Amino acid sequence: MSDRIVIAHGGDVSRPSGGTNRVSAFASGLVDHGHDVTLVVPEPEGEFPSRLSAVDVSPVSVPNSGVVDQPLRAAAIARRANRIASRTDATVQFEHSTLGGVGQILGAHEFVLDMHDLAFESPLYGNLPAGSLVQGAIRRIEGRAVRGAAAVVVVSERMRELVSDAWDVDPESITVIPNGYFADEIEAYRTAETVPGRVAFLGTLHPKLDAEAFFETAALPEVEELIVIGDGAKHEVLEEGKHARGLDSLRIAGRLPDEEAFELVASSSVAINPQQSSGLQRASSPVKLYYYAALGVPMVVSAGPSVVEELAAEGAAVAVESGSSFADAVQEVLQDEERQRDMSERVEEIAKTMRWDRRVDRLADLYRI
Repeated sequence: MSDRIVIAHGGDVSRPSGGTNRVSAFASGLVDHGHDVTLVVPEPEGEFPSRLSAVDVSPVSVPNSGVVDQPLRAAAIARRANRIASRTDATVQFEHSTLGGVGQILGAHEFVLDMHDLAFESPLYGNLPAGSLVQGAIRRIEGRAVRGAAAVVVVSERMRELVSDAWDVDPESITVIPNGYFADEIEAYRTAETVPGRVAFLGTLHPKLDAEAFFETAALPEVEELIVIGDGAKHEVLEEGKHARGLDSLRIAGRLPDEEAFELVASSSVAINPQQSSGLQRASSPVKLYYYAALGVPMVVSAGPSVVEELAAEGAAVAVESGSSFADAVQEVLQDEERQRDMSERVEEIAKTMRWDRRVDRLADLYRI
């Protein structure tokens, strides 16, 4: 493949999230590996992350407000990426399969596809009017991306299986590169003093979150405060539940600056990730878990993703199976300070293997083939 790479992404990289962190990690990391990288993205609402300073960013002026704008946004981003790649003899790397499918329709070939998830199974589309028809169209677009790509990258072993089954492709042809964390971002917070009874959640409030588990956890007598850091589709549900149930311990903080968010998580007795079980959830690679691990915080998380199995096997997390009480699992950990200390020690060792620079090494290897 070419030493010149054009990475195309349809999201706002000025807004931290699992997806935007992955994109900026790959873009900056490939520059560190000697590649000439151009990043094609929508014009951001805020400032580009400083880690992109060595990356040639080509912002596109397109609407970036939600699902309705996605077709227009994808076409504009893909068209710009294809044009730059054609002019510079570069390889395009599409972030997300829907964008890759649009890029393929517009003429992209021999591209790399980095799949963060399976879009056609997402409730984001299924809950729309005529949702099943929309999901069918999305599946066809994703299929064009998967079959047209020179290389496909996914975030987990389970996603590799789902992609292989959905479009009948050889699983051995799919590369697994999980998500990770930026070590330099969290180093200053690793020694934060633990606040007894503090429980934290950090991340996007996706539809797949289990709101009831938040309410039940906040109601535990051992919980002094449950801090929810982030924003998304479940924000209103959590706010309404907090007030309806009189849960003064539940604090919906919204988006916070990284330094404030990491300080709150690092000082927590337990970090959580309660999710509703689904095929998409099991195939995910939740970025929040890598940051919980890097900060050395004991975790109680919903079972399913491969990283959860890895953490639980090492005694660094409690994996709550579907049908079991999430709040009960949190309570058991909060009641046992010795167990908390042991989990914290174990998770710090595992975290060393999960840094973004290790993940980028694997992506760089792909471009050497």
